Amino acid sequence: MPHLLTLEMYIPGIPEAVQLHDRSLATDSSPLSNATFMLNSSGIAGLLGGEEALSTVALAQIYNRRKWLGWYNTPGTYIIGKHLRRLARSVISDLHANPGPGTESGMVQVDLALLLQHSSRFKGSVFKGIYSGTSLHETGPLASLLMKKYTGMSGTLIEGRTTQPVNVTIAKLEQNPSLQSQMTFDHSAPICAIIPIAVSLATCGICGLYCEWYAFSIILLGILARGLTCVFVGSGELVFDHPELTVGSPPGDGILGCDHELVLLKGHENVVNAITRGRFIFHFRSKHACRMVELCSFFLMAQAIAQLICVPQSNLFGQLMFVFSVVTSWAYSLWFLSYNKVEVQEEFFRSVLGSPKLEKYVFPNRSSAIVSLLLFSGDNEKLSGDSKKLKKIMDVFLPSGTLVWEIWKGIVIEHLTNGQPLYFDDTHWNHQDLPSEPDRSLLRTLLKDAETAYTAFGRNR
Repeated sequence: MPHLLTLEMYIPGIPEAVQLHDRSLATDSSPLSNATFMLNSSGIAGLLGGEEALSTVALAQIYNRRKWLGWYNTPGTYIIGKHLRRLARSVISDLHANPGPGTESGMVQVDLALLLQHSSRFKGSVFKGIYSGTSLHETGPLASLLMKKYTGMSGTLIEGRTTQPVNVTIAKLEQNPSLQSQMTFDHSAPICAIIPIAVSLATCGICGLYCEWYAFSIILLGILARGLTCVFVGSGELVFDHPELTVGSPPGDGILGCDHELVLLKGHENVVNAITRGRFIFHFRSKHACRMVELCSFFLMAQAIAQLICVPQSNLFGQLMFVFSVVTSWAYSLWFLSYNKVEVQEEFFRSVLGSPKLEKYVFPNRSSAIVSLLLFSGDNEKLSGDSKKLKKIMDVFLPSGTLVWEIWKGIVIEHLTNGQPLYFDDTHWNHQDLPSEPDRSLLRTLLKDAETAYTAFGRNR
């Protein structure tokens, strides 16, 4: 019995030794195989988000050969998959009911805001038409980009009573032969787009060479998931669309802007219409493409879940290869979002606006800025002779309802409609309807602001 007991206690030690020996043989083949430190896969998954990666999917639509720009492992695949699933299900049926010119009947329009997460960035300021009377509380993406472009310009400083300076830009727009009701944009892709692809393929190959099969499979799965997504999303088209004008429409000139940034749009009404009413739309050629994008979204989310399970199973070397591929693509996404943005915007401006003539002035207060806009836009008889339209424009951008402001507007409009210079004396500010001295003093101040605008207009017309 003692010998049997000893035998029973000794036999289990043999397979344990064999297993330890086999495990050492299996793990000694890769670098860092003896390292005891292991990466936290949950921390890796939460370290790099998918916001930047999703933005690259959206912005890649302006490049030709965009279908082949996404074959690399990327962070945040769960976030990308979630947004693309919503995108594939956001079919807008209005395109079939009222297809635009040049639009194929099989096209399927989807909600672009789901692809461009920060769609509020593509909303422009208020617009007030001078001749047409059009009033838009929200304009299109080109108006938004236009305001940002003009905000950074330097302008001529106008001297006068200083309260809150107001920038006034005069944009003289000419008809652009290349402007169409629907336009697509195909820019050359940056050469650096090959870097994340090369890194992902290299890390995947190295993991296979050193038998890091968990890291190999998850990197390969990420490459396929992202690549197939770009193929099917890239089959869609990003189009700049604006409605065609009705024959006989009045000139589209108007004032675009907010509190301290005002732009006078002067010129061809078709170009002004593209600025104020233009919009980006995204459509696929068929519903089948939408279904394929939805399948890719599930593929991306499945890859995110598999990543959490498989990466911890790999050795440290495999985990480092995985992290290197993800960090490289994340860094590329950050660079891509800022790459050549000014040049792309300039090309977009040239395609729609041509080469407008720009003049910018910095007025010392709002009242002089508004009068200057009326003066610069008043070289047309349709405006200079219409006191009602002048009054409506003033009411939009200046206080209304108070007696002093209404009297001031009436005096200025009377001079403009009669073609008189904006010079005033005590007969104007000592108005009979203003018995109190403070009101007369305020009226005099406002009339001096109008004189400031008129002087600046005379020097720069």
